[in-house]
Amino acid sequence: MMSGSNDKSDTISPTEDNYLFGFPGLDDRLKRIAAKELRENEFTRKQSLKQMREWIAKNQRIKNCRTDDPFLLRFLRVKKFSVLKACETLEKYLIMRQTYPKWCKNLDPLKEDLQEVLNYCALVPVGRDSEGRVVVMGVVRNFDAQKQNSDQMIRLNMIVTESLLDEEANQIAGFTHVFDNTDMTLAHVTCWSLENITGYLRSVVNAVPIRLKQNHFVNVPSFAAQLSKYCLSFASEKLKSRIHCHRSVEELKRNIDVKLLPREYGGNVPLAELNERFKKYLMEKREMLLALDKMEIQLTDQVETVHGGVDIVDAGAIGSFRKLQID
Repeated sequence: MMSGSNDKSDTISPTEDNYLFGFPGLDDRLKRIAAKELRENEFTRKQSLKQMREWIAKNQRIKNCRTDDPFLLRFLRVKKFSVLKACETLEKYLIMRQTYPKWCKNLDPLKEDLQEVLNYCALVPVGRDSEGRVVVMGVVRNFDAQKQNSDQMIRLNMIVTESLLDEEANQIAGFTHVFDNTDMTLAHVTCWSLENITGYLRSVVNAVPIRLKQNHFVNVPSFAAQLSKYCLSFASEKLKSRIHCHRSVEELKRNIDVKLLPREYGGNVPLAELNERFKKYLMEKREMLLALDKMEIQLTDQVETVHGGVDIVDAGAIGSFRKLQID
């Protein structure tokens, strides 16, 4: 079991309007994290961005792709400025978006299906901790599994993640996820088809460039244990080491700053109010979210068999990158 944070003085309270962006001193902290954990500096950043843009231009499979700094830095930062690995992840990301349009495309906060699941307050960014990480709270019981299925659950996750990854602070400091599984029902498990579980774990988890620093799970019921075990079989040892299970909300509160949590968990602001703030934030990101659909990559026969169980990783990125270096 992890111990609670010793430094809570800089935790930003959700009562502040800029709860998704930062607190005094965050910029200096991000610079230290970038240098120490990501090996990032001005020279490395400039050269890496240049190499990625050259690789994109030479990759015949990529028909259209964002090449602005914040987008490419998503991939460089998650791979600690290994340009080869960043290019591989970018290619996987583009393949994922095109292979699973039902999850990744038309992430419009005004779209009726997304408005409905956003109103559930099932997955909400609630603040930023003392390490600068954005904290995302999942309340499983709020998701209507009798009415919705795992496709809507994944789309909710994608719109939250895509919008937050557009902020460089979140790329650098990373994410803390908290999932309250209290009153989770069997329907929350059975709404997941085997195809969706496998597709999500093999593609989305491997292709979305997110730094998951902590994952807290509260009150996971026994009937979900086998599914959890299956999901963990896909996780890296590093990710497994960052997963913390708590038997109760009270145990969670001993391991995370309560000020970060909604009022229902001992914090200051109701979850519904935090959710309304996030929906306003999504409207500010709407143009960016819709523009993601303009990106395009040519799928190969191997990639198109991903639904049959073949991983989306292939040799395309490595081959293109080596050609770039030879040229």
